Amino acid sequence: MPFSNDELDFTYPLPAYFKDQPSCYIYIYNGKVVTDPVNVPDSPTILHDGIKDVETKGIVQYIGALGEKLCYAIGLESHNEIPEEMQLVFLRDLIGQIDERMLALAGRAIQLIEFELTSKFCGRCGTLNETLEDRGKKCPKCDLLIYPRISPAIIVLVMKGDEVLLARSSHFRSDMYSIIAGFVEPGETLEHAVKREVMEEVGLKIKNIRYFASQPWPFPNSLMIGFIADYEEGEICVDGNEIIDAEWFRREELPNFPGKTSISGHLIDWFVKMADKK
Repeated sequence: MPFSNDELDFTYPLPAYFKDQPSCYIYIYNGKVVTDPVNVPDSPTILHDGIKDVETKGIVQYIGALGEKLCYAIGLESHNEIPEEMQLVFLRDLIGQIDERMLALAGRAIQLIEFELTSKFCGRCGTLNETLEDRGKKCPKCDLLIYPRISPAIIVLVMKGDEVLLARSSHFRSDMYSIIAGFVEPGETLEHAVKREVMEEVGLKIKNIRYFASQPWPFPNSLMIGFIADYEEGEICVDGNEIIDAEWFRREELPNFPGKTSISGHLIDWFVKMADKK
């Protein structure tokens, strides 16, 4: 699944014996990834070896180990710092262009560099923050403690017999449908958030909620937690705001839906393949 790869080791802080491992770097500027266009139309290169003067860079974050190599993100503070003959690419545009390990590293790099850029000063009193060993930031004046932001969001595939609930968001194109999703609110369990979002967006009660999978979604800092649930009762009534249409669809009548870039595509594909197991 894009932005998630088990081959990467995110252990942090680094064990002492890691410190002498070979390293590589990914440049981030203004929320974009710096790539080497020499390989175009082949897979773009985002990791670079042998970068000079790394210690002089203002923003450097360890992002994980890839085999024996330690990978770091370098946050560039000026467009003039972009190495010659390299280009800026949006993270979304790298989907399908680089392998899943690289995509996971790029998504992680952008989030950690963004945290560095937006956490220099205490959000409570404005004092310059101190950096802790575990990626946290602490204000030396008021002791406010913060960590890189992760925003949990649920996404749920609702079934009624051999039908699946698909909805069209107001920002989708006219022929695109997907499943229900939304952010978890303070004080909620994930299961409560699933029930609430389905009720708010389409007016249905659901039951038998079970976990499917999760996916980091760095746009800008979400963690998508996927579920499957069964219809319990109610008639579809869209909110008309976020959701402008929703219907029950049989497997052989599905409209256009997201591909496997996102967990929504994986959930719908799972529903389609269930027919082969019956």
